[in-house]
Amino acid sequence: MTTDIIGALGAGSGVDVKSLAQSLVDVEKLPRESAINSKIDDQERRIAGYSALMLSLATVKTAFEALNDVSDFNAATPSNSAPTVMNAVTTTAAVPGNHTVEVRQLAASQRDASNAFASTTTSLNSGGAFSIQLTLDANGATPQVQSSIRVATDTPQGIVDAINGADQGVTAQLIDTGDETTPYKIVLAGPIGAEGAFSYSTDDASGTARADTLTFQAASADGTIKVGGVSIDVTEGQTATEVAEAVRAGLAADAFITGVTGRSITTGGTAGTLTLQWAASDGADPSLTSSDTGTTGATVAITATPTAFVAGANLDGTVDLDNASLKTAVDAIVVVDGLSVTRSSNAVDDVIPGVYIDLLATNVGTPADIRITRDTAAVKTNLQAVVQAYNDAISDIDILTGDRTEDEDDLYSGSLRGESTARRIESQLREMFMDDSSKPGETLTAFRDLGLDIDRNGVMSLDETELDDALANNFDDVVTLFSADTTNQTQYGIASRGIAGDAIFAIEDLISTRGTIMTQSEGSQDRIDDYKLKLEALNIRMETLLARYTRQFGVMESMVGQSNAMRDSLKTTFEGMMAMYTNK
Repeated sequence: MTTDIIGALGAGSGVDVKSLAQSLVDVEKLPRESAINSKIDDQERRIAGYSALMLSLATVKTAFEALNDVSDFNAATPSNSAPTVMNAVTTTAAVPGNHTVEVRQLAASQRDASNAFASTTTSLNSGGAFSIQLTLDANGATPQVQSSIRVATDTPQGIVDAINGADQGVTAQLIDTGDETTPYKIVLAGPIGAEGAFSYSTDDASGTARADTLTFQAASADGTIKVGGVSIDVTEGQTATEVAEAVRAGLAADAFITGVTGRSITTGGTAGTLTLQWAASDGADPSLTSSDTGTTGATVAITATPTAFVAGANLDGTVDLDNASLKTAVDAIVVVDGLSVTRSSNAVDDVIPGVYIDLLATNVGTPADIRITRDTAAVKTNLQAVVQAYNDAISDIDILTGDRTEDEDDLYSGSLRGESTARRIESQLREMFMDDSSKPGETLTAFRDLGLDIDRNGVMSLDETELDDALANNFDDVVTLFSADTTNQTQYGIASRGIAGDAIFAIEDLISTRGTIMTQSEGSQDRIDDYKLKLEALNIRMETLLARYTRQFGVMESMVGQSNAMRDSLKTTFEGMMAMYTNK
């Protein structure tokens, strides 16, 4: 808290010297402060103006990016004389032309239905697990893919769950046929195409299974090994026999062994070995996973003993999965422009360039006509869009460089008034559109050859008649003018980029983090920082001046106070003397 000592004592001339001192300081401070703040406002408006200019140029760049590559001009429209037979969709790689397509055969997956079951929970093997031997045989081709699927729950639902859970390419589904006594059937479906053909057999697990010999190494470090998904801790220095015993004890206590009837794990005939007896329900080719997660050195080698898998009784009488063949696995056969091709699916995307054909039905003897026509409407729209982007940018520049409005909240209008950089950018932008292409065509050399013109007010327009004529008769030249016949252009190198590529390169140079506009904005920010330092210095000087004025006025008030006191003393003395004389 500060105290007005002079006022508190009631001394002085009676003048508010504190306000007087502040007023004298303000007379000197406020004009300078106002001038500096005005300069800061100008620079902030300048930054805002260049930000708006950068956004306008970015819009022009985006419009040019739709005309930068050959693929941007490849829009094509397909016409299809048989939409119920096939769907045809084009990509940017499509080439105008006419094609005939005859679908002689659709690709299909093998589908088989089982015999019928009364319930989804009917027991099929007296409650015991059994196995399904599945072969994806690619219609007899080699190599065949074989797998054994263990069915832990001997019911129709258990079969479906086991097949789907094995994820071997064949899927299973339980379907209710509506039959009053045995409504449920299992339907198996393989991969689409001829290579998805499959066969299978069932085994009631009454046979004998394979046995494997597991040979371990000594542990060279502490850690954990996994055998059959069971984690076993080993310590450095354990012998191979000790490691094997630790694994045997771990597996014997785990559901890997105890949860499957017929599996066992015993000490092998030689040191450091175990014998794993698989269950018959594990099928002909069970696999045991192992890993050394701690790099212990206690690795395991797995070899099959001479004891081979011997299948048990066939369950086909009870589980007849191929009771009815619903569909055969076949490839699609399509004749395109007289050439017969086969495909493993009904999607054909590599015969007609840039055309994706989805086969729906056959049309043997009545080929469909597929006509690919160039879609110049899309190119025309993109050309008109880039012209509109130019006009919008020029309008923005006119506002930014024009007279400042009276609206104090408008940061943009007139924010770049008198800026030579802004006018230079405007000139560069016009040259991007009006100069000859760096890659002219045989007939066309510049954007203006497509009907581009600028009126006296600087507004750009495209003559539709000239534009349509150029697109219809000199389309390849239009592509060359803008894209330089390139694809996936980069910002590196000095090669000709065409109108669009050169414009994108030039605009990027203006709006990048190291570009012209950013340099101007950073210059304004530096000036703002300098002005703020000047404001701080001004405030410090004015505070010092205020303190000096206050001290000086304090001395003055003290002197005035002393003079007033002497005056009052003399007055009192004289009045006393007069009273003495008067009383006589």
